[in-house]
Amino acid sequence: MLPQEAIQEFKELYEKRYGVKLSDEEASLRANNLFKLYKITYMGEPSIDDFKDKVVTSHDLQPNHNQ
Repeated sequence: MLPQEAIQEFKELYEKRYGVKLSDEEASLRANNLFKLYKITYMGEPSIDDFKDKVVTSHDLQPNHNQ
């Protein structure tokens, strides 16, 4: 989530460009969506290889015999 300062700057730029005042909630939603789009576009989406070490498979699980 973007900091409040970034949301405020987004609100000001949006109003200057489009002549529309956004509520804090709407500005936060739009600014965060724009930032997510930027991250995916310029940094790429994570691939399955990024998560391989974090995935737990059934053969990795140990049975719990204490029950």
